[in-house]
Amino acid sequence: MTESGIEFRHVSSTTSLPKDGSEFLRRLSANVQLRILDRPSPDELVFELLGADVSFANALRRIMISEIPTMALETIYMWNNTSLIHDEVLSHRLGMIPLNVDPRLFDEYGLEIDENTGEPAATDRNTIVFRLNVTCGKDVVDDERLRKKIETRLRGEGLISGYDVAKAQQREQQQRIGTTTATGHDNDDETVEQLLEPSVMNLSVADDAAQSAVETSTTPLSTPIDSPHRPFTRHVYARDLLWAPQGDQLTRFPLNSSGVGSGKGGGIRPIHEDILIAKMRPGQTIELEAHARKGIGKDHAKFSPVATASYRLMPQIEIIKPIYDDLADELVNWFEPGVFITVPIDGDDDDGSDDIGHRCKAVVSNPYACTMSRNYMRNPILKESIKMTRVANHFIFNIESVGMLEPGVVVAEAIRILKEKCERVSGLADEAMTD
Repeated sequence: MTESGIEFRHVSSTTSLPKDGSEFLRRLSANVQLRILDRPSPDELVFELLGADVSFANALRRIMISEIPTMALETIYMWNNTSLIHDEVLSHRLGMIPLNVDPRLFDEYGLEIDENTGEPAATDRNTIVFRLNVTCGKDVVDDERLRKKIETRLRGEGLISGYDVAKAQQREQQQRIGTTTATGHDNDDETVEQLLEPSVMNLSVADDAAQSAVETSTTPLSTPIDSPHRPFTRHVYARDLLWAPQGDQLTRFPLNSSGVGSGKGGGIRPIHEDILIAKMRPGQTIELEAHARKGIGKDHAKFSPVATASYRLMPQIEIIKPIYDDLADELVNWFEPGVFITVPIDGDDDDGSDDIGHRCKAVVSNPYACTMSRNYMRNPILKESIKMTRVANHFIFNIESVGMLEPGVVVAEAIRILKEKCERVSGLADEAMTD
């Protein structure tokens, strides 16, 4: 790292090339390590990958972004749309809503063919159906009347809303608490709190969102906006999407289960219920049916399971000249917090070093927190006292899931897909050798 940027110097490996594939795999398995560093939130993961080539790290990153299958709204049947938002824009907004469902429990669309039409058949194993039917009333009272009327009719048809999920989970939790008390198990405050508020460590991102929905369901958010001297406005949110279970989907995805793992618990629904879909004026109507299917990020960004998936090389910081007193304090304040710290110097310790006569000195504390800032180079003394480089085979990954899959599951699926790719290439190579 220099004042003007980064200078790259290729360092040749001191080890000899592997003689065959077996030796290569043996070396790789002996050196590669993967360690979890941090879990800032249920949908974020920070881990480090050591001993791997940059091609391996970048392959994982690209697979996480574009090749892990997820479920998203793909086909929209627009029955009626008199709102200001165009059909195409509305369809695109619906497609970008992440769904609380584990894609590994569904088949690829197109594997089954309808015998009559010859077209791909939509079944309960490859398709999820949602309905959206909202009409804006002329004022708050009329809008609430229309909402209840439409909701009653749709629920009579078997459709399920996010509020149905919340009520089912509340009943399940109350039954669990009652069962624990009746069986004489230890029901202290901690146990009750665990039943009411499941541990984030044991729940997926989707299940945590379901828990948040339970907490907010007691005070439903008001969607109509009635401002003085302005026309009445109704906001349509993701919670207005109603799930229409097909086949045995309601049995496979029960409403009252909190579940463990990605996309399980609370049926099938949007992960975030407060995503704004459209704004409507009095008399406007949106009525549509949306089919969710399996896809990958290479086809469309809506299928990508991550918001960000990135890595950086591990910083290596060396203090080549001791930094003392006010200069050490200046370095700690200029750099990212935690990278450098000052340690006091015992004046009575006469060990012949240059530390004698100084109050404190700077030492490297946490190189993981370093983002390769060059602020310290403003000071010519600090510039000559610190050497910053990067470790070529040490990668720090930051994964942020959108909620359909846990970040740990995303990493595991990326490794599985990369393994399948390698096996496919190896098989083709074997076939070529035999031919």
